[in-house]
Amino acid sequence: MISETQRRNKFAKKIQEISTDKFVEIERFVFSLETNLIISDEVSSFAGAWKNIDDELFLDLTENLLLRRKL
Repeated sequence: MISETQRRNKFAKKIQEISTDKFVEIERFVFSLETNLIISDEVSSFAGAWKNIDDELFLDLTENLLLRRKL
């Protein structure tokens, strides 16, 4: 089994050998992965935010959601 360090080193060597245009593609892809992780973390930070909401208030919010969006 190959270690993570070995995998990273092998991948780094491959990146060094590719053409500039392919490198730019990889760079963009990695940037998009990082951006998606940041966004995912931001969204996840709201997890459980409504866990203690009053049942009656929750029902009012959900039942009237479409009406509220039209306003």
